[in-house]
Amino acid sequence: MLRVTVDIFSGRPNPTWIVTNDEKIERLRGALVENPAAISAAGEGYQGLGYRGVQLHFLDDDNEFKLPPQFMIANDATEASRSLRDVARGLLEGMTRDSKIPFPDHVLTPVDKRIQEYVLSRFDQFHRSPFKHQHVRVVPSRGIRVTVHDRNCDDCLYEESRFNPGFWNNNAFVQTNNNCYNYARNWRTDTFAQPGRASGHWPNPMACGDVSAGAMSDGLKKRCDCLPKGEYPRRLVALVVDPGFDYHWYRKQKGGFWGHKPGQTAARKIDNSSAVITNPETCDRGGYTDFCGYFYAGKSVQII
Repeated sequence: MLRVTVDIFSGRPNPTWIVTNDEKIERLRGALVENPAAISAAGEGYQGLGYRGVQLHFLDDDNEFKLPPQFMIANDATEASRSLRDVARGLLEGMTRDSKIPFPDHVLTPVDKRIQEYVLSRFDQFHRSPFKHQHVRVVPSRGIRVTVHDRNCDDCLYEESRFNPGFWNNNAFVQTNNNCYNYARNWRTDTFAQPGRASGHWPNPMACGDVSAGAMSDGLKKRCDCLPKGEYPRRLVALVVDPGFDYHWYRKQKGGFWGHKPGQTAARKIDNSSAVITNPETCDRGGYTDFCGYFYAGKSVQII
C-alpha cells in the first residue's frame, strides 16, 4: 500500500489518502526506479506558501527496488522533477477514487471533488510559473523578549521575541507536527493545532470571519483590544486566508520583521519571493489573498 500526501496547506492538515491497487503501485515503483534523480527528501525543493510537492510513503516492506520509504516528487522546477510531473498528476487525478480508507484528518480535510479540483489547479499553476527556491537557514538563538508599545493603539503593549527558527526546525517530529497556528501562538503542541478546536469552534468554511471567530474563541483578541500584564507574554499576530481552502498566521518578531511556519515546513522570516517580511499585508503570500487582520495572543490562549 502507498500513502499519498499533497503538501499544500499551511493551517489545516494536508490532503492524504491510501492507494491499495497493486498494479498502480508497481507502475509507480517502475517510474521511480527509472527516474531516481526526481526523488527528493521532505523539506527539499520549493518551501513557500501553496503547493510544495507530493509526498509518497510506502506502507509495506515489499521493496525490491530499494526505494526510500518516504520521499517527495514534483516539488521543484528542475528537469529531473519534471520527469515525474505526469506521474504525480495521475496520483492526484485518482485521489477521490483511491480515498476509501478513512483518516482522522479527513474530518478537517475531506478528500473530495472540491479539494481535488483545488489541488489540481494549484499543481498546474506551480508547474507553469517560475519560482525561486527557498533555502531556510536554521540559526539557533535565545528567545529574548522585549515589551513594545503598539503604534497603532494608544495604550496597548505586547511582546516581541528574538527570531528562533531552530526550535521549530531542528527536530523533524516538531517540524512535522506543528503548523502556522502553533508558531503564531508560540506553543508547540505537536497536534497541528487548529483555530477553535480547543473551544469546539473549528472554522468551516475557510473565510476570514470563520477563522477569526475560531481563534477568538480560543482567546485571541482583536488588535487594540489591549491585554493586561497578566497575559504576558502577549504576541502580535496576523491572519490571512486562501479563500475557501486554508488559512495562515504570522507573528511579529524582535527586529521589525514577521516570522511564520507554512504547515509542516520550516519556520522562516521570508515570503514567497524570498524577501524578509516587514508587512504581512503586502508581502508575497501566493494564493492567500485575503488579509483578515491583526490579533493579540496572550498566555491564556489555549490551542490544540
